[in-house]
Amino acid sequence: MRITTKIATWLMATMLVLFMTTASAQEEPVDWGKGVIRVTGYGVGKAVYKDTSPGQYRLTGIQAARMDAQRKLVNCIEGIQVTAESSMADFALEYDTVKTRSAGLVKNAVEVGEPKFNSEIGTWEVTMEMQLYGGRGSVASVAFLPFKDEPKEDFPPPVDKTIVNQPNVVGSNYTGLIVDCSSLGELNPVMSPVIKNADGTKIYGHQNLDIDKITLNGMASYAEAVDDEISRTRAGSKPLIVKATELRDLNATPVVSVEDADKILAANQSDKFLDNCAVVFVR
Repeated sequence: MRITTKIATWLMATMLVLFMTTASAQEEPVDWGKGVIRVTGYGVGKAVYKDTSPGQYRLTGIQAARMDAQRKLVNCIEGIQVTAESSMADFALEYDTVKTRSAGLVKNAVEVGEPKFNSEIGTWEVTMEMQLYGGRGSVASVAFLPFKDEPKEDFPPPVDKTIVNQPNVVGSNYTGLIVDCSSLGELNPVMSPVIKNADGTKIYGHQNLDIDKITLNGMASYAEAVDDEISRTRAGSKPLIVKATELRDLNATPVVSVEDADKILAANQSDKFLDNCAVVFVR
């Protein structure tokens, strides 16, 4: 009987580990379109006393699930790419302020809905969420700290200066920019994206923007289609749409033709959509 009980306990633990591993693998914690991190933690109740009540099993199970969710959030935050080359973990190693502030970010996570009990395997589930962008407590409030002391740079001028006088460019009242990368493979999202022209010139980067603004709203949204809700919300009703020609820098940097880059820069001189971070990347 003891052997049977031990085997049953071992099987239960093995099933729980397999379930949690599978669930973690299926989760996509960072929603780059909505700018949130969302994870689900799993936990089982344990006997605190000899005669542990059902209520105590519930409380310990929920607490274990919360701790699992917080652990996942910490791992997720550390793995977020700030630039194509550097993650939050890299920034924490390089900058003491990032390291100190990153440690407390998970305290700003909020629970989504009520804890749920999975009766089939006896686990509690807690879903937690936190913001990529926003005020104090968002990931961006820490990620962009190293950029605050950098001098702001003007956007580069168009290579072809005559484009500023062409119709349907300046004064067209473009509300935003959509860079369609959907035919180029997987675009890797980052918090501080760059757009380059085919010659390698940066035409959009955090150096050109107000750091407080990008901390609150982010530099861009990542959408699934040119006309989906994320694109319309970010880029407005009359976006300038261009197709990227390739991806560089570990597939994180969209590249557009020199001609399209000139059109973007010339239109932005009057419409200021880049200044307002009204930028969408279609993946």
